[in-house]
Amino acid sequence: MARVQIVINLILFVAAAACGADDGEWVMRARRAETPPVIDGVMEELWFEADPGSGFKQFRPTSNQPALKDTEVYVLYDDEALYVGWVCYEEDVSRLVAGATVRDMFMNDDDCVDLMLDANNDRQSAYDFMVNWRGVRYDGSIAKDGSVGGPAWDGYWEAATSVGDDAWYCEMAIPWSTLRYDRDAGYFGIQFLRFRKPTYEETYWAGDGSFINRVSTFGRVEGLEDLPRPRRWKFTPYVTGRGEEKFDTPAYDFEATDGWEFKPRYGLDFEYRAGAKASVLATVWPDYAYIEADPAQINLEPTEIWLEEKRPFFTEGYELFDTHTDFVYTRRLTEIAGGAKVTGRAGPINYGVLDAALTGDDPLYPHNNFGVARATYDTAGGSSLGIMAVDRREFGREASAGEGGNGLPRYNDVVMADGRVVLPARFGFSFEGARSYTAGEGGDDYAVLLGFGRYGITENFDVWGFGIGEDFRADMGFLQPEDLGKRELGCSALKELQINRGGVRALRINGYYEHERNLAGETVSNFMSSTARLVSENDYYVTLNYRGGRDLRYVPSGYPDFHNGIFDLAVGRTPASWGSFRLGHWRGMWYGYFYHYYTLGGSIIPVPVLVINGNVEVGDRRPADRFVVGNLKVTYNLTDALFWRIIVQGNSDVEMNSVSTLWGWDFLPGSTAYLAYEQRRDSTGQFLLAEQVAFLKVSYMIPL
Repeated sequence: MARVQIVINLILFVAAAACGADDGEWVMRARRAETPPVIDGVMEELWFEADPGSGFKQFRPTSNQPALKDTEVYVLYDDEALYVGWVCYEEDVSRLVAGATVRDMFMNDDDCVDLMLDANNDRQSAYDFMVNWRGVRYDGSIAKDGSVGGPAWDGYWEAATSVGDDAWYCEMAIPWSTLRYDRDAGYFGIQFLRFRKPTYEETYWAGDGSFINRVSTFGRVEGLEDLPRPRRWKFTPYVTGRGEEKFDTPAYDFEATDGWEFKPRYGLDFEYRAGAKASVLATVWPDYAYIEADPAQINLEPTEIWLEEKRPFFTEGYELFDTHTDFVYTRRLTEIAGGAKVTGRAGPINYGVLDAALTGDDPLYPHNNFGVARATYDTAGGSSLGIMAVDRREFGREASAGEGGNGLPRYNDVVMADGRVVLPARFGFSFEGARSYTAGEGGDDYAVLLGFGRYGITENFDVWGFGIGEDFRADMGFLQPEDLGKRELGCSALKELQINRGGVRALRINGYYEHERNLAGETVSNFMSSTARLVSENDYYVTLNYRGGRDLRYVPSGYPDFHNGIFDLAVGRTPASWGSFRLGHWRGMWYGYFYHYYTLGGSIIPVPVLVINGNVEVGDRRPADRFVVGNLKVTYNLTDALFWRIIVQGNSDVEMNSVSTLWGWDFLPGSTAYLAYEQRRDSTGQFLLAEQVAFLKVSYMIPL
């Protein structure tokens, strides 16, 4: 065992040494502010008393060349917050682009700035704060030295912007109560990025430009002295009121209500921070209400659709439990009585434990308890080793000795180990191995994944092999029945060429291929996809895409076993796609798609902004089995924290359409108010399920 540990440490040490970087070249100093700046987008003189971070370099279009228009960044702080001010010089401010109008909307196609903050100084993880020139915010998290990340984490902070004659300006205020941070070091790891759409330029402050969100290559902001002690407690009580009216319908055996029924609910989420790198989250009668409807989707296969997790208790620290194979899919957990989560870091080890107890009202898993334990050993450069255990226990219905339970509660357990070693030039390999154990017939089997490739943003390739036993079972995972017993080989590649001549800005090419066999060695599926995207200097684009393959898995369901394919032609202008059209033949059906996105509004929020986007999808799966799916979303923003939204969705495939409206207001940091109404009908106009629903929610965060 000791020899194994020595080998593991040696591999990770070599990988870390190969991927590490000296950040001494990128150092700036923060200044303590006697009075806090006013966050209104208009930078006061006190900002310019701090030393600026400048000298940005290009990531695109020409790597490591000086920025065409420079950016200056200033950092202030006091006992309440960290403040960051941006001066973004621009040749023609009338050409600024901003398509994102709602918080956490993708904004890499906007003129925007991006602050990445390694407040823990672990050179592995970071907070991510973005603001476009309209003042719309995005926040998220980065983990495993930039290898994973996303918008699931939501913090409580402010931002404002303004536009001058030759620059636009941005001010950020990030309260210390929002962050986990290293109070004693006197510095944070930091990276500044800027996206300029008039010239399609992306610039960065620190690092060599090979991987701009790689935390181990961040620069430093020094001078952070006498920081306040982190607030240990954060309480968020909430209250909701839900009213619903059910109707009789001939097709479904639901009992009608006598008018509206109103159900109040209340609860409490709280967090305790044991230090800069550890926290405990718990919830009692948790706030797991859904505010926005999931987007309408068609399902071209007889499989479950994956849905994004949006509930705060699960999204906090989600990246720790994220694996290539989805062994933890928390959207399965609905009626939850209470839960707890512990996450933290000890040296190079990240750890997390999650537990959720379900009530007897959960339709899938009544009286169940779900638990997850996870630990990873991470190094600079993205290398890591990890272990995880997932457990489901069903109480009130014990398994007999013949079922492997010997009178104990029924259970399903999965244990797994995974790892990734990144070598010089971003080459690396990864593995994942899992074993399941279940009380009852079957449920004990293996799953294995091996991969190798080169990882990058503008150029990468990947080769993998995946095998899963036909008796493998993961109740809390996202595994489909048709995946069991398969053996898969696949590869993918991407190359982005910066052309910048003849009116053409860039060409992006990527391809994908996978081949599946069953346990008998017979081919059951092969699939390929190739895409070419050409972008002009004025942001128009043309995308050509082909998807096709042969699939024998769905023949019993009436799907033909011959080759099927879709050829796509999409045209548009970023960031708003004014026209995208698809037509093809896929697994025995004709299929068409149209998407439109339109923004109308003023120059800077809080000037109201109107956003309209939607799509229509039509198809003919089999004779007499036509469907139409569509959704239309209209959003009216007074600010990015105060909005009104209408969503209309229809899906003939499941014979349902719905209309919902939502008013939302983030009135204080961590405090929200929502008012929503939804009505759903089937295609004949009869009401289904709980068809009229009104919902009110108010929550208030109290940091101590």
